[in-house]
Amino acid sequence: MTPEAEKLLKVYEEPDTIEIMVIEDGSAYVERVSEPDLVELPFKVSLPALGEFVQHLVGPSERFGPERPYADLSAKDGSRVHIIVSPLTRSGACLTVRKRPASRPSLDEIVANGTIPERCAEFLRFATNNKQNLLIVGGTSSGKTTLLNALAALSPAQNRVLVLEDTPELVLPQKHVIYLKTRNRDPKGNPDVTLRDLLINSLRMRPDRIIIGECRGAEAFDMLSAMNVGHDGVMATIHSNSSREALARLEVLCLMSGVDFPLKALRANIVQALDLIVFMTRLPNGCRTIAQVTEVTGIEQDIITLSDLFKLESHRSAEGTTVALKPTGTMPKFYDHLRRQGIEPPLEFFQET
Repeated sequence: MTPEAEKLLKVYEEPDTIEIMVIEDGSAYVERVSEPDLVELPFKVSLPALGEFVQHLVGPSERFGPERPYADLSAKDGSRVHIIVSPLTRSGACLTVRKRPASRPSLDEIVANGTIPERCAEFLRFATNNKQNLLIVGGTSSGKTTLLNALAALSPAQNRVLVLEDTPELVLPQKHVIYLKTRNRDPKGNPDVTLRDLLINSLRMRPDRIIIGECRGAEAFDMLSAMNVGHDGVMATIHSNSSREALARLEVLCLMSGVDFPLKALRANIVQALDLIVFMTRLPNGCRTIAQVTEVTGIEQDIITLSDLFKLESHRSAEGTTVALKPTGTMPKFYDHLRRQGIEPPLEFFQET
């Protein structure tokens, strides 16, 4: 292995490395847990060294070049590796490696590191235990997958959990977990296996829980259909910049399925299927936090109505501006449904202290 490839591999193997990026001129950057901003590495990576590094991560069977100028690959340790080369770049290659953590934090650990206040975490625990259908939304690197993993890990040990992903990222502690992964068309001509294919198959596998790593295509319609036919406790992530925007994106993804469905009926389906939306964000200081916990409450004049249960609020003082996630005082509508089932839901999550 060339010296540059060895240096890059050494950075990759550092415990606090989150992501490695290499651009066309060979400049390399790293994101670390301990640093909020990208750091440029003090060396450049040649194209041969970059190829060696990628082949070391993913194995010799994966090839890329003019015939396959881009590839979305999985490293042997489960990390996400994306590379795009000439002629799709001006020159050289661009590499993005999202490192898969050795373990993901539990919900209690997320509370301990300050990402979520305890009351909100306990509410999400209660909602998860009572099999509410939940969508975790946010921008890139906002902590969606980490929270999804923590909530999915709360499923009872006796549950049969199916995890559907494009790239393996989730690691659950339960014994009865089935991990399914999509497949891209390869040079041998093997056809795509999409997330939609996996979701359709999972419905025939008697799941107690379905966890979708990231919903970003036509599988959104099948996900809503599964929620509406009795598959409760479904959880997924989706890219969005707010809870409201997540609904608009969900509509677009459903329309990508090709199903001829009136928008009014589609929105009614969303309301019937989805219970809670959790919006994650990354603050200017690099900290990840929940900005909104929103309940989908109904539909009025063809508009889906939402109710914020927790919301991030800012407070200015002489010491500066601070932000905190606080309950809005609104009680969840799904509490009424639980009471009809003989379950008395706790109220202390929403009481001001």
